[in-house]
Amino acid sequence: PAFAVQARELTQSQTILQNQIERFGDHMFKQGAMVIPGQVGLDTSYYAVKLTSKSAASLTTYNNTTITGGSSGVVADVVGVAATDGTDPDTLFVKYNKTGTNKTSVVFTDGETLTSTASGSPTAVVDTTATGSAASVKSGVYYLNGFFVQCDDETLVLDKYTNTPSYRVGFTVTESFVTPSDDSSLNDNAAGSSNSNAPGAHRFKIQLTLAKKTLSSTEDSNFFEVLRVENGNIKGQARSTEYNILEETLARRT
Repeated sequence: PAFAVQARELTQSQTILQNQIERFGDHMFKQGAMVIPGQVGLDTSYYAVKLTSKSAASLTTYNNTTITGGSSGVVADVVGVAATDGTDPDTLFVKYNKTGTNKTSVVFTDGETLTSTASGSPTAVVDTTATGSAASVKSGVYYLNGFFVQCDDETLVLDKYTNTPSYRVGFTVTESFVTPSDDSSLNDNAAGSSNSNAPGAHRFKIQLTLAKKTLSSTEDSNFFEVLRVENGNIKGQARSTEYNILEETLARRT
């Protein structure tokens, strides 16, 4: 009582607490260690369907829908899309779940028309099909730069039309500040609504984005590898927590 709370005291308290967490974290975990496992995997059966045309205005209309081949009868679920980049055509990535009407066809036929379960039943015409590859991560927590950072489920296409990729796959770390002008919820909550005349403090944000680099790349300043793939084979994978000083202590005892 009788002492005002200073803004610098609040920020210094945060700094002290963060320093304590970072010192403990540095003792326990190696940089980039998986603290709460989020499964890392490689999919070399990431089937691609190149399109010559589509009736929907946007390719994303087909995402997360089921499509059926008009002549083959093959059924597949769309798990991703890639709009044309001027070189590669519009592409749907699918998981086939039902063979054709002849009980033998397992992929769509070149030139056939696909019908989607999306609103309005949009159609698309197949050019050719291929087998691509993708890497994926499930939600988990990683120790990076003194912080325990959560990542969300994410899938990254490695090669659209081949399934023998060679990459280093990992997280690109992006640090930024979120201001009240970016997020109105940071303003003072007055009478059930955000008061723009009473802005709150900026927030420090760390975002993890799944990315790929060539095997020869050495750009690791803000990149942490979780999967290494050579010619479609996994050569290295983050499977469990990598301990730091604790691991060294156990090794000495052993």
